[in-house]
Amino acid sequence: MIQRVLTVLCVLLGLTHAALAAPERVLAIYLPGVYFPQLERKLDLGSELATHLQKKLGDKYHLSARVYVSAEAMDADANRIAMILTESPYVAQNLPKLLPLAAAGTGSDTRLAVLATAAVRSLTDLKRGGLVYASPVEPPQAFLEHFVFEGELAIGKDMLQPARDVASALSLLSVQKAQAVLLYEDNLASIRAQNLRTLYRSELLPRPTVVLPGRTADPAEQQKLKDALTSFKGLVHPDLQTFHPVTDGPYQKLRDRMQQKSRRQPKLLELTDEPTQLPMPRLAQPTPLQVPLKAFAPVD
Repeated sequence: MIQRVLTVLCVLLGLTHAALAAPERVLAIYLPGVYFPQLERKLDLGSELATHLQKKLGDKYHLSARVYVSAEAMDADANRIAMILTESPYVAQNLPKLLPLAAAGTGSDTRLAVLATAAVRSLTDLKRGGLVYASPVEPPQAFLEHFVFEGELAIGKDMLQPARDVASALSLLSVQKAQAVLLYEDNLASIRAQNLRTLYRSELLPRPTVVLPGRTADPAEQQKLKDALTSFKGLVHPDLQTFHPVTDGPYQKLRDRMQQKSRRQPKLLELTDEPTQLPMPRLAQPTPLQVPLKAFAPVD
């Protein structure tokens, strides 16, 4: 009786039994390093991509877009996630359990750069100043922990200042509340007139990537997904308008660099301008004159 009532309700609401029983399948969006003028545009991008996949592949890929602000939150929701659009360092770190399908752009990679004011002459100067990172995600460390700086730049929480976007980060530089900014080179065109010098450029990183949470997908199904992603023509974000198929290669290379970084030896100690003088050895002082000992023998 209850089943019959549910069936009638489904018919009245225009739902099928399969749609009623099917659990939600999520398209996860985790892009803490990509600049979005408005936070809601991340969800717009996810919805745009989900709509495209459903149109190309049918209701089998009816996905609900969901934005995540940390890798931990996304991992906790893993049982509902069917597909992920995320950044390459996260893919590399989790490569044994993720399958890359397509990366954003037409094949070009990107770099991270540190740009500083004239007062900062080298990376070591940042130990005495602030480094601001342009990201709307809180905390920004959730993004930075997935990037590789090849041992050249050690990011400490006391060095890092968050900013909502690139404009906010640059304003902190202009009022001298920060001395350097960390951002994608893609954003450099907007700050050419700021008279900043480049202190650091990372290795090339693959662009944000669509991945499957698992490595057992049928090869034919993988190809269908790659073909569908290749035909995507987005409107929401200028740097994420198209995708191209990828293999494991670039992410394995990045993973190897991550593992090498963790095995590096500690840096040598830096000598200060005025090294501490070691005490000079003390010369042996002459001992006072002592009466020589004499041996006495009993008289016979």
